[in-house]
Amino acid sequence: MLREEQIDLRRRRAAEGRFRIQNLGRNRVFSDYQITNPATGGQYRVSIRGFDVGDNSCECPDFRTNTLGTCKHIEAVLASLRQETPPQLRRRKAAVRHPEIYLHYGEQLRIGLHLPPRYSDQLRALAEAFFDPRGLWKGGEAYPKLIELVESVPEQVTIFSDAMEFMEREIERQEMAQRERDWLAQLEAGETPEVLRDLVCVPLYRYQMRGALFLACRGRAILGDDMGLGKTVQTLAAVELLVRERGIERVLVVAPASVKYQWETEILKFTGRAVQVIDGTASERRSLYRQATFYRLINYEIAVRDLDELNAWQPDLIVLDEAQRIKNWEAKTTRAVKRLRSRYAFVLTGTPLENKLEELYSIVQFVDDRRLGPAFQFLHDHRVLDENGKLLGYRHLDKIRAKLAPILLRRTRAEVLSQLPARTDTTVYVEMAEAQRGPYAEHAHVLARLLQKKYLTEVDRRRILASITNLRMLCNSTFLLDQQTNVSPKLEELEELLRELLFSGPHKVVIFSQWESMLRLAAEVVEKLGISFALLHGGVPGKQRRSLVERFREEDDCRVFLSTDAGGTGLNLQAADTVINLEVPWNPAVLEQRIARVHRMGQHRPVQVFNLVMRDSIEERVLRTLAVKRSLFTEIFTGTNEEVLFTTLGQQAFLQTVRDLVGETQPAEAPASSPASGETAIDPRQALVQAAVQFLEALAALLRDTSPGAAGANSDGTSVMASFRTTDAQGRPVLQVPLPSPEILQRGTAALRTIVQKWDLMAHL
Repeated sequence: MLREEQIDLRRRRAAEGRFRIQNLGRNRVFSDYQITNPATGGQYRVSIRGFDVGDNSCECPDFRTNTLGTCKHIEAVLASLRQETPPQLRRRKAAVRHPEIYLHYGEQLRIGLHLPPRYSDQLRALAEAFFDPRGLWKGGEAYPKLIELVESVPEQVTIFSDAMEFMEREIERQEMAQRERDWLAQLEAGETPEVLRDLVCVPLYRYQMRGALFLACRGRAILGDDMGLGKTVQTLAAVELLVRERGIERVLVVAPASVKYQWETEILKFTGRAVQVIDGTASERRSLYRQATFYRLINYEIAVRDLDELNAWQPDLIVLDEAQRIKNWEAKTTRAVKRLRSRYAFVLTGTPLENKLEELYSIVQFVDDRRLGPAFQFLHDHRVLDENGKLLGYRHLDKIRAKLAPILLRRTRAEVLSQLPARTDTTVYVEMAEAQRGPYAEHAHVLARLLQKKYLTEVDRRRILASITNLRMLCNSTFLLDQQTNVSPKLEELEELLRELLFSGPHKVVIFSQWESMLRLAAEVVEKLGISFALLHGGVPGKQRRSLVERFREEDDCRVFLSTDAGGTGLNLQAADTVINLEVPWNPAVLEQRIARVHRMGQHRPVQVFNLVMRDSIEERVLRTLAVKRSLFTEIFTGTNEEVLFTTLGQQAFLQTVRDLVGETQPAEAPASSPASGETAIDPRQALVQAAVQFLEALAALLRDTSPGAAGANSDGTSVMASFRTTDAQGRPVLQVPLPSPEILQRGTAALRTIVQKWDLMAHL
């Protein structure tokens, strides 16, 4: 009944479709047809061999997967032919003039044989050996023998391309399955198979070797390991295995934009192979597509726009990272990605099933579009609905697991605990949003101009620190600067990280940020996911801190602990197994203090550390430079001793360090909206105005933020401006300014002397 309903549905769609139909052959009825959908421009080839269901074929995805033996395109052609074909002709079938081996798209894919009225004894023997009376494959794995015998019969046997591709893949599957069994036997015996040695530039754990074998030997598979188990390195090892065993030469990686460049870093680190990141305008991307490479990295949005170019490259292997991006089978991105073509396919996701069974179905479709059967049958068999069609639950999940076993490998951290390192650090790169670029460029321009000055006043130095702080805050969220908008790729990445971590196992996570306001934004993300959390910052009284930690440690549903660096020392948070740093502290000691709250004596689980870093920003340069100038950065950016900051290091050391940090020796081109864009250094009147503006900006920076570590705050979190205010003996308010260094006093005295002299001279003119 269900199948008949589905066939009727396709007939109705055919009647509504208004398709254009063109006969490509000479026979008026039994021929090949090109059918075009004017609404979408889509074209498919339909072969008509009879008027019964199952007689015909179509190139469309629905026909290949629905197991019905028909589709709306076939039904549209048949409906047109019925109007012109007499009843007696409709009972006939197309004559078979030559023997044909074809692929039958029934409930299981099977090789079929069409025989002409007359054929040789050799062909009869072949048919009886491999095919049943209906002309369908009897079973077994003797495809190599069939291909060999076809060459020996007197007739010219046509093997259709989809049938040959099916047999070749089955032959390869059988070969690789045997190799996988042999290699796994060696692994289980404690040996490392020769083929697994030196695949990548780092040693693999045993479970990672197993994962690489699974991907490479299955060819089209899903790796659903828990986050932090190294899905990327397992994938790269599997690629190298396919290079050795199958000679692949082109690999396309589709990943979220936020991790695209992270793939580039890890490919170069682990393999050293040629890698190309696709980005930029359409013309820039076309230029890149003309270049040769082994790895090509794109994000999902570009995959939608450049589908034809990507298929024209003919990748041997496609890797989908964070494949939950195609969980919605009706989404435009999902439909486009599923049109990508390759012989091999790896799908990586820590959360193959988040909310609905339909999401799992959609992801599996990319690997094997027939694995779970047609969607209508899958939903009918596994969903439980009430009388109103409301979803109550799912059933027969054991059958789904059995179907997925050949293509899905998933391990949790608990399963491979004994093999894991004590701590794994991962840098997660995110891309800057357009709304961040303008403000970022403005503050970078101000900073670059300051760094060109020969001498720095106290105000200049504070402005430098204020500009650096503004750049750092912008990397987190625009809200930290304007208190109105909230553009933050980091928060988007945090949501994906938490979704994968917390929905895939019993993890607990500690999230650190220097800024309380950033933590409150992160708390909104956690709340949106429906996860209970605790929030600690400098304003939380000491008595309450203990109860927050106890709640996080003892309550199973409290999965996230958000903390400023007030929680970086003195707290035991080893109930967690994951640390996420929304920004990397510039003092390495502070970073280690954060991690030590979780990774400490008594921690019996491996700890994951994720550091979120904004690509092409001050954060990325700090990450690169810290290893070289670790002690110097510690001195400059601890924010605990301003005297060390300015006097111990000396001005030139300070300037050079900041220049190295910013990566600029010349002022960046100012944005059109920047007030400084029209300034000239040679006009003293403009210089005077600029100095006044600098004074006001520095004053504003001191007033802007009093959170610990900000430019306007002391180390205890109190306002710097508060230290300037005092009262005289009569109780009247007085502005008290600390004396600068002797060098600054001498320069100020000389300038004042010049002003008085010139002013006195002008008075006598």
